[in-house]
Amino acid sequence: MAEPNQQNEGALADSVAMLEQILEVMPQDMSSLRALYGAYQQSGQTGKAFDFINRMVDVAMMEEDADGIAFVMAELTRFEESHPSEAAAQQARLRVLSATNESTASLAHASSGDVAEPPSREAEVDISEELALAWRLYEENQLSQEEYSSVLHDLTEISSKEVDVPVSVLHVLNDRGFTQMNRIMNYMSNRSGAPYLSLASFELTDQIVGVLPLEVAVHDGALPFAFFGNDLLVAVLNPFNNMLVDQVERLGGHRCHTYLVSPEDYDLALNKLRSMAA
Repeated sequence: MAEPNQQNEGALADSVAMLEQILEVMPQDMSSLRALYGAYQQSGQTGKAFDFINRMVDVAMMEEDADGIAFVMAELTRFEESHPSEAAAQQARLRVLSATNESTASLAHASSGDVAEPPSREAEVDISEELALAWRLYEENQLSQEEYSSVLHDLTEISSKEVDVPVSVLHVLNDRGFTQMNRIMNYMSNRSGAPYLSLASFELTDQIVGVLPLEVAVHDGALPFAFFGNDLLVAVLNPFNNMLVDQVERLGGHRCHTYLVSPEDYDLALNKLRSMAA
């Protein structure tokens, strides 16, 4: 007869297998993610449990699931010793989302006739996609843990200040004199499918200047630089930010194609765009 511990382990393994099958069909099913997270926590598999916390963060943020966000915020404290940098990054992403949602709610309340306090600068700057990029670079061994921690520190610090260029991972790495920029750029281009190019051979035109609000280039990291037929060519600093692409297409009224550029290239083009707009 099987021992009780063996029976429990067998039942747990069966549950895990069933839940993983569900996730193959419905990868964003929060209840299954939570159940698997609990199963791995129960079995002492901290690494796998943390993997599922990360997945829950992405799903909760994408769906703006308040209960899910509250759950993962509370659970992330369990990993502050085993995964300090990674847990801090995810907590920062969630805090930025919460601040942004509070700002939106405040503005909506104001539109109903009540006077609301203006949103803080921290609430205005959404660095969640840059935090996600930093995590991706660390997770795929493009950044060391020390480099990753430094990038998180700088992103958080810069996002609270008034700056005249986008708050981006690439700017942080460039400002720190990171010696492997070409490797990082090639990795980002290959993984995202966005070609890596230089803007030196493109001349900005008056048509380009007016196609998007200047704030999109200054704060969001998307700078239009040419037309190809009726399609807009856009320089970006984070080619994994699909929400930004949707925003650019909506604001510009054109289908857009994104190209990864270096932070120096971006800043030079932004200065030209700013001068032409003035």
